[in-house]
Amino acid sequence: MVAGTHKLSIKSELAIKRSTTSMWWIAMSLLALLFVPYLLLWDEAYIRIYDTLEGIDYQLLFASGKLFDYSLGATVEQVMLGQPRMAIKTGWSFVALWHWFFGLYGGYIFNYVLVHGLSFLGMYLLLHQHLVPDRRNLPIALGVAVCFAWVPVFSMLGLTVAGQPLVAWAFLNILKNNKARHPAARPGLGAKFWPSWLVLSLFPFYADIVWAGIPVLAFAGGYFLYDYVKTGRWSWPYMAALAWVSTLFIAANWQLFTLTFLSDGFVSHREEYDFFYNKKLSLLQSTLSSLEVFSVSYFNTGITVSLAILAAALLAWCLSATGARHLKLLALIVSLSLFYGFYNWLIWLAGDYFNLLKSFKFERAVVLLPLLWMMLMGLSLAKLLAIGTTAAKRLVAAFLAFQFLIGIFANDEFSHNIRQLAGMPRKPNFKAFFDEELFGKISGHIGLTKDQYRIVCLGMHPSVAQYNGFYTLDAHMSLYPLEYKHRFRQVIAGELAKNKVIRNEFDNFGNRCYLYSAELGKDYDAFLCGKDEGRQVQQLVLNSEVLCQMGGCYLLSAVEILNAGETGLHLQKVFEGRFWKIHLYEVNGKPQVVKNIQPIQYENKTVQL
Repeated sequence: MVAGTHKLSIKSELAIKRSTTSMWWIAMSLLALLFVPYLLLWDEAYIRIYDTLEGIDYQLLFASGKLFDYSLGATVEQVMLGQPRMAIKTGWSFVALWHWFFGLYGGYIFNYVLVHGLSFLGMYLLLHQHLVPDRRNLPIALGVAVCFAWVPVFSMLGLTVAGQPLVAWAFLNILKNNKARHPAARPGLGAKFWPSWLVLSLFPFYADIVWAGIPVLAFAGGYFLYDYVKTGRWSWPYMAALAWVSTLFIAANWQLFTLTFLSDGFVSHREEYDFFYNKKLSLLQSTLSSLEVFSVSYFNTGITVSLAILAAALLAWCLSATGARHLKLLALIVSLSLFYGFYNWLIWLAGDYFNLLKSFKFERAVVLLPLLWMMLMGLSLAKLLAIGTTAAKRLVAAFLAFQFLIGIFANDEFSHNIRQLAGMPRKPNFKAFFDEELFGKISGHIGLTKDQYRIVCLGMHPSVAQYNGFYTLDAHMSLYPLEYKHRFRQVIAGELAKNKVIRNEFDNFGNRCYLYSAELGKDYDAFLCGKDEGRQVQQLVLNSEVLCQMGGCYLLSAVEILNAGETGLHLQKVFEGRFWKIHLYEVNGKPQVVKNIQPIQYENKTVQL
């Protein structure tokens, strides 16, 4: 009888191991599917242009040799007549390291795989070891981890979103180190558990301080206070971990803190930033904004469609009588969504008294929503699975499958690459976007070394020209001198006067210091004018005299300018590539070699984040 029971037990264990192995293979296969288009297409793959390829800060830093030059006078000459190096991204970043090793495309792909792989690992560890640790919940831990890995995060921000589960896992490990509070804690967790400290030590060098630093630390600190109120016990290792991560974030972004608090000669274009430039103080709009971010999260943090997760949470609440942890999590999500939607009211009430509310934009706390939604999904599905019926198991599988399919359709980069593979592209791939062969021909035709003249671009992102070594007066920068914005505005003042929309965009926001056209507008396609569209500008109003004073000798336009002669432009030649058709215009008909451009004198003010 005992022997028979023992044999049955061995068979059961073998069956469990085989089942576990199968689940891992399925999870890894679904995760690997995310990377297949890049392997098949390589440099013919599409990479998100918005907030990714439209700004190539690291390539500019590499070319200038000033990645780690944090002296106050250091400038990157290739953009904006000398963009202060301190106003560009930190060099102490793993994203910068990957780009230095592998180049822009290779670095992006390596970083993309690593970021999404770590997002899977982090969510799995968080669920399996802390939230739903029962072995029966392994399919849930793996399934939710796959869904989280498919969230279309902006991987150029590193682990800003994707690394949050790993950070939560590490903080919870350290919190459980106090065995007096947690007698059942596993040996080795906490202050002596080196992987947790390693994760917390590396995160500040692989995440954006503005988007992740303060929101993640605030959430970790809030959970610490919640745990203290709940248990009445203090965890010094947890406090030490918070202080350690905060210190490393400051160290990793020292150039930003220096520019903000120690610089006597920099005033940011964000001094003119109007928080209400694209918002209205309306109860209806605030409510709709809250509903939108609740339903799909925030675009920059990774679209997370919440319909299936919300249904699972409400169903678990109805069918399960034990615990309400997932309902507290849902309440936190609702609170964050309302905070985001109604933040403009807080600005209206207190912004004049607390300028930090406007400059820092604390509504960025929505960066936590993808993590919170997936945590809620894991807890809710575990409650449903605990019912134990076959119907409940099928329901859990259906929720996971539905959320995974939603993740596929929400991932715009993956969708565009499927179209590339099918021969039906809607946007240019990486190679066609930067088209080194085309811009090499343009440079050869000009015949001067690129540091001897400056250019501006119309109908395309200046990053295209910057990637190909051109020195541009226009650029996409999240931080640059206000004085330069005012000087550049004189060039495009005529176009801004014709169109309230682009005037509002430039004057009250201004991150895109671009050559705007009232006819092209400010939408996404205004800077992605492909040759097949045949777009034209009928009447361009351009102050070519000021442009020349700034050293602007050429205009590279992706559209034909019909009144070019009237505005001081002379068409030299048209160059056609895979996606672009570039019209090369001389400014005032005769290029002048740039030698002694006067440096910009900055006023004694500080910068806003």
